[in-house]
Amino acid sequence: MSPAGSPSQAQPRALYGLLACVRLSAFEQRAADAGRAASYEDKVVLAGLATGAFTRFELLRDRLIGAGADPYEAMRPFQEPITAFHERARPADAMEALTKVYVADPILADLYREAVDKADPGTRTVVRESLADSGHAEILTERLRAAAENDPRLASRLGLWARRLVGEALSQAHALAEGRPEAGALFGDADVATMFGRIVDRHQTRMRAINLRD
Repeated sequence: MSPAGSPSQAQPRALYGLLACVRLSAFEQRAADAGRAASYEDKVVLAGLATGAFTRFELLRDRLIGAGADPYEAMRPFQEPITAFHERARPADAMEALTKVYVADPILADLYREAVDKADPGTRTVVRESLADSGHAEILTERLRAAAENDPRLASRLGLWARRLVGEALSQAHALAEGRPEAGALFGDADVATMFGRIVDRHQTRMRAINLRD
């Protein structure tokens, strides 16, 4: 068994800390967006997404505690870039908030899944559980597809917003992969450019599913 603080333990702890910070921030943002939403339909979807994010934060927090780590110390190195991302990508209304979840979350989730591609099975399982759909993906897809089909002007606005979100999400991913030793170590010798190419291809498939072009 590896001693506490060894490289084999440090990598999962860094990843769990990163994901815990991501999930807690997502909870805060979605809860705030739900409070500002004008319709009950959007309030319910955003509140459900917030609840799912917090449940997954608790999973990661408990894993860190179980590994003998302070979860808040593990999260601390990632707080600044994640907060900065949300500041730069602040939605103007509920439809932009829903689009942000639909666009940015899967891009970043794909990045984190790539980060654990060669990790041990236990770490991969925890990460996949923390990134699993909270049960609202189909509702979110239908809501955005219907909005795009019913209002071409809204569809155009959301398409532009989605393009901005892609840039912001990839910038955050790049900053984490190369600008933060705690996160950069997660990717080892991975070809970041090729990895981002795969992530963008999957994003474009998701955009076609809701009839939006970014």
